[in-house]
Amino acid sequence: MPSSPQLLIFDVNETLLDTKSIATAINQAIGDQNAADKWFQSLLHYSLVETISAGTDDFSLIADACLEMTANSYGKDLSPETRKAILTKFKSLSPHPDVAEGLQRLKNAGFLIVALSNGTLEVVNEQLNSAGISQFFERIFSIQSVGKFKPHPDTYKHVLDRMEISSDKALMVAAHPWDLIGASKVGLQTAFIQRPGKINFSLSPNNKYVAEDIIQLSAQLIPHI
Repeated sequence: MPSSPQLLIFDVNETLLDTKSIATAINQAIGDQNAADKWFQSLLHYSLVETISAGTDDFSLIADACLEMTANSYGKDLSPETRKAILTKFKSLSPHPDVAEGLQRLKNAGFLIVALSNGTLEVVNEQLNSAGISQFFERIFSIQSVGKFKPHPDTYKHVLDRMEISSDKALMVAAHPWDLIGASKVGLQTAFIQRPGKINFSLSPNNKYVAEDIIQLSAQLIPHI
């Protein structure tokens, strides 16, 4: 049976930060309430294409290209300035209401806390600083150092190597089942955060922890210390 985790690895967008403002902006610009979902699925698809084909474009460039493509699929033409104005919102997202308190509880309990994002290191640092939660993290990791997007196993191995910890002592925390699948493939424990609209994938390995938010996760983790 896996031991209690010592290192908590947090996904950033949607898990910690509320992305509703991005979705609203995309839907309004394109004129369809499903446009943001279509854009995000495209973003995941083409980030995986970049990984498999050994591409070098960063997440921001892929996000912009996918937004242009999504708009075109609706017969809309969003200017580069409009797309930039929408995607720049990523740098100033608000944390979910439970995040600061939940992270504080976990930090007080002695857990090592790091973040791992598909975004560039510059963007992720700006996001966490803007959200007022950067102080909770021991380190911030970007897939830039690996050149492969999550859920490629090498992204999680990179964090384990840098933190000098074995996979069974680490817990990946995310609101995305695909992220947790990748982490589980290299032996990490997983925690699924059931943000509104997030549904677990039935073929996923069983998550050790399932919680509605970070406060609820902290309540599950702290008694194990």
